[in-house]
Amino acid sequence: MAVSENNCERDGLDIKAGACEPLCGEGPCGSKDKGVGRWIGMLKGSSFLKNGLTLSAGVALAQVVPFLFYPILGRIFTAEQFGLLATLTSIITILSVVGSGKYESGIIVADSKLQAANLAVLSVLVGAGTMLIVWAVAQFALGGMIGVWFKNPEIGRWFYVCPISAFFIIVFNVYNEWCVREKYFKSLAANKIINSGAIALSKVFFGFVRISSQGLVMGDLIGRGVSALGCALRAWLKDGTTFAKTTWKGMGECAVRFKDFPLYNMPGRLLNTIGQSLPVLLIAAYFGDKEVGYFSMAMTLFSVPINIVSTSVSDVYRQRATEEYRESGQCLASFKKVMWALVLMGVGGFLLLEWFLPALTQLFLGREEWAVAGRYAQIIAPAMVVMFVSNSLGGIFIVANKLKAFFVWQVYFAVSTLAAVWVGGVVIGTVVGTLVLFSALRCTAYLLSLVMTYRFARGAGRVA
Repeated sequence: MAVSENNCERDGLDIKAGACEPLCGEGPCGSKDKGVGRWIGMLKGSSFLKNGLTLSAGVALAQVVPFLFYPILGRIFTAEQFGLLATLTSIITILSVVGSGKYESGIIVADSKLQAANLAVLSVLVGAGTMLIVWAVAQFALGGMIGVWFKNPEIGRWFYVCPISAFFIIVFNVYNEWCVREKYFKSLAANKIINSGAIALSKVFFGFVRISSQGLVMGDLIGRGVSALGCALRAWLKDGTTFAKTTWKGMGECAVRFKDFPLYNMPGRLLNTIGQSLPVLLIAAYFGDKEVGYFSMAMTLFSVPINIVSTSVSDVYRQRATEEYRESGQCLASFKKVMWALVLMGVGGFLLLEWFLPALTQLFLGREEWAVAGRYAQIIAPAMVVMFVSNSLGGIFIVANKLKAFFVWQVYFAVSTLAAVWVGGVVIGTVVGTLVLFSALRCTAYLLSLVMTYRFARGAGRVA
């Protein structure tokens, strides 16, 4: 999309090489204060930077809020209860990707606000219809087979929450895409915080009142429902006049116009989601809820701080790499600097915490049994360190326009994950052995990603 000169001037930017560049803030351009002036001008005038900071803060808080509740939840609920929730959540995540056909991803590129509204309503209706079918099949066709597959009748008994929660997630995702399109970045940031806060508070509430034997599952369901209802209400209150104009004809046209999203976008997202969810599902099938509870807790305690840092680094570096790649066709120098800084940070954290993880986990969660989760965290720690570096630099796939290569990597990621847990469950037969193999193959997947992004940062395979 071409950059409007008027818009650039309005935002305190100047046009340079086809992109907006910050104007000098203080002092004349070309002076030794030019760099400082540019940053001051960008901070004062760039709506892009302000929106980015607002959204980044919201995403970080949304991840921190539930993390802060874990010391309470870890003292209320057992590892088996966390394991059941982790298994159901993995199923819910897969259903939420398939359910809407990923039509909501097209909201931001729709030609008009009305077309975007038709697409939003279409996404919700497709999601509702798909989840209704899943619920009916699970309840009336499969019966108790789901519990048999997982060797756990509790999963079959609580499976009905999966399509309901998945629908709530679809509504949440649709509203997020709508906020991005309409530049409601403050609402988007607040929505993410409200979502995570509602879920965490609901879990704590159901844990204390003991209405159900599975308060963790019920709390998660109710929290997502409250969040989805809030999304729908905020969308209607702010843009109800637009949504009131949606028609069946308009939704039908959108279904045809944006058919590439369910045909091509959804499969890639689904593959990545399956790769992330398979370990939990297979460990649940082979070793039961308790072991899944320990494993999922170990992954959570690592992933929250890693995701916060790696997402921030990725967002900042992707913008810098894009400029370098546009100007010279490569960004290897900055890639190396960022990579080695991340390696030092990751390895330093690993060496500092590795030997104390069981004791720290037990202290943080308040139960002696959680020391097992700390021991599992020690096993997967090397993979998490490599993941930290790899994910932070993974934006190079997009910068270099190597989406096909990224899809190939996703295939390897999913297959290697499946192989690790399947061999561990069927051949090795122990959780520890399975996690060692899982960690080793995850390391190979993330190292492969680093090799590929290094090659693309060097400009290899670039089409002139």
